[in-house]
Amino acid sequence: MVADTLSRKNARIRSELQAKLGLNGRTLEQQASKVGRSLPRAVIRDLRAVVRADVAQGNPRLARMADTAATGRCADRVLVHLSGIDRGALRQTRILRKLAAWSAAGIAVFVVVIWVLRVQGRI
Repeated sequence: MVADTLSRKNARIRSELQAKLGLNGRTLEQQASKVGRSLPRAVIRDLRAVVRADVAQGNPRLARMADTAATGRCADRVLVHLSGIDRGALRQTRILRKLAAWSAAGIAVFVVVIWVLRVQGRI
């Protein structure tokens, strides 16, 4: 019964990682390895605990040793965080950061051109 609940939570985590972050992978372990810095450290730590429990479910001895209550709490925290992610806001943030980088580069080029013209005595 507990393994069934954990496998349902793992399936939900996999679908949320696919939907919210666009992470593809055949297993939860593959998806978790692609997370990188897109999630906070605490959520990544919880996700790793869920992955370890998912891998342990394949082995009967390791499955008995796993702390299912703690793993369930970790899975719940990961699901809560993933459900709060807004793809539109992520896209908007990415676009605004690129525009900010381009404008900073443009300002830096403008300042250098003005300085060069000033040193040459053309201004």
